[in-house]
Amino acid sequence: MKNRIKSFSLFLILFFSLITNVFGLSKAPIDITTSTISELENYIVKGYITSEQLVNLYLERIEAYNSKYNAVLFINEDAIAEARALDKKLASDEIVGPLHGIPIVVKTNIDVKGLATTAGSKALKDNYPNEDAAVIAKLKAAGAIIIATTNMSEFAFSAGNSYSSYGQVLNAYNPLYTPYGSSGGSAVSVAASFAAAALGTDTNSSVRVPASAANLVGIRPTVGLVSKDGVIPYDTTRDTVGVLSKTVSDNALILSIIDDSDTEYTTNNSSLKGKKIGIINSFLKGSSTSSLKANSLTNDEIYNMMLDSIKKMEEDGAEIVYIDDFFTSYYYYLWSSSLAGFTFCDGFNSYIKNTTGTIRSFTALTRSSEKVYSLSGYASSCGATTNSKLASLQTIREKYQTHVDEVFATYDLDVIAYPTTKNKIYKLSVQTSGVKAPSTFVSSATGYPSITVPLGFDSDGLPYGIEFLALKNEEDNLYEIASAYESLGEGIVTPSIVPSLYEVPDEVTALITYNESTTLWDDHKLTLINKVNTLKDEIATYFKNYSSNENVSADANSLINDIKDLEKENAKKADEINNIAYILIGSSFIIFVLVGALKSKTRHRR
Repeated sequence: MKNRIKSFSLFLILFFSLITNVFGLSKAPIDITTSTISELENYIVKGYITSEQLVNLYLERIEAYNSKYNAVLFINEDAIAEARALDKKLASDEIVGPLHGIPIVVKTNIDVKGLATTAGSKALKDNYPNEDAAVIAKLKAAGAIIIATTNMSEFAFSAGNSYSSYGQVLNAYNPLYTPYGSSGGSAVSVAASFAAAALGTDTNSSVRVPASAANLVGIRPTVGLVSKDGVIPYDTTRDTVGVLSKTVSDNALILSIIDDSDTEYTTNNSSLKGKKIGIINSFLKGSSTSSLKANSLTNDEIYNMMLDSIKKMEEDGAEIVYIDDFFTSYYYYLWSSSLAGFTFCDGFNSYIKNTTGTIRSFTALTRSSEKVYSLSGYASSCGATTNSKLASLQTIREKYQTHVDEVFATYDLDVIAYPTTKNKIYKLSVQTSGVKAPSTFVSSATGYPSITVPLGFDSDGLPYGIEFLALKNEEDNLYEIASAYESLGEGIVTPSIVPSLYEVPDEVTALITYNESTTLWDDHKLTLINKVNTLKDEIATYFKNYSSNENVSADANSLINDIKDLEKENAKKADEINNIAYILIGSSFIIFVLVGALKSKTRHRR
């Protein structure tokens, strides 16, 4: 019932918004589908748009396009009120943090107070957390607005799909195809610009594979780097919260906020020169006769995209090293030695203590009929998460880590790269054996960080990713290399099936660009202060009234011309002041010489 009320609240919000805009959608001076978080933050701080307007723009996209994808589950009915509060703080020159007023969506297995945490199961439809998850608290402290929670593979069970009690999530670029899982709703939401970025969770590949299929950046951080408090678990030894975003810089910004190490990750590396990148041959090409998914034959289109990317990296200065015999049956055994079945029940029972709702135990959850996956096989593991099992698993993990460490040391590598997935994205109507993802078999088993970055599009217009793996706690190195690689690509690409709901005239973009680049605001003369302040006020008023202005293009041109005219006047005043200064200096010198001469003459007379 409460979720129905939230949906109705969204309807009312959008209904009155539409009335205000004469039954038309909002328009804005910036395109949210191609903007980075830092750009959006700048737009808010500079007054081009308010946080409230920004939230409405995203809500309108959800209203217009979510039925195409089924990616968003529950809207935060307080989002607009939160945005208004942040706008008031900004009006008083208070910026809460680097995400001030930025809308974010969150996978529905992460606690957001006021919204049901369902893990994609209607059995948990009234599971309301007593407080925000640790990562959500950090995002809010940085100024973010959690605008909605997203659909997922129920209980995070599937990497090949995102199917839940709330229905099927569909691919961002073609709804006939899978978005992968389990963070499919988060990935599709960011690709479709329902929010600026998203949080997901990754047990084996559940952030990176959906990010790859949505042309996004997705990171699985070092296990333990980010708090899991307030997150419904699956495998407590492998689970981690991850970030999905349109750019590497956005990704690094959000991880800097939510991680527990207080590290500020930067992405200022613009070149791969001097970087050593390992390429695992069996992950790159593979074989049709291999029994291991990670070493299976890579689709030709993905393989060729990888070859093109390797060539670009070499041309950018990277040294490429090819590696054989990396993933064998032994390491598959180490990877498959997981405690997921043993930790799920105990992890859930620990988690549920901090929520309210009908389901109060894992046993009660197994008995509910409101879910698409049976949990009966997991019930026997209740109480089975023993210290001896955890210690045994840690020993196995350390063996795999030693192997990876030795490969990095032998070849003096900065990162290892491979295709995030080896198979073409499959149609939902076709039965398959799932996803063949090398990303599943290394990072998740070692606990080491990895990041997927857009690789390219196949002949069907579907996107794929390239993944970079680094050693433990080397997220900074990972971001540097991913950022340099990203600069070799084509930038943000929005799915053509969900275009912007409004157009930004070239004249408006030019005004913002000119307003940002002019030195007039910092380099005007005392005689022009009033004119400069008046023009600044006119520009601020223009953007404040933008949505109701019927002459945005003409007025933008007029303001650009006013800036140019004032720049010329400012330059002229500068020349006049310089000329006067030269005259004064010259006059002072002459007076100095004359006074000196008179003093000398007086001394001679004496």
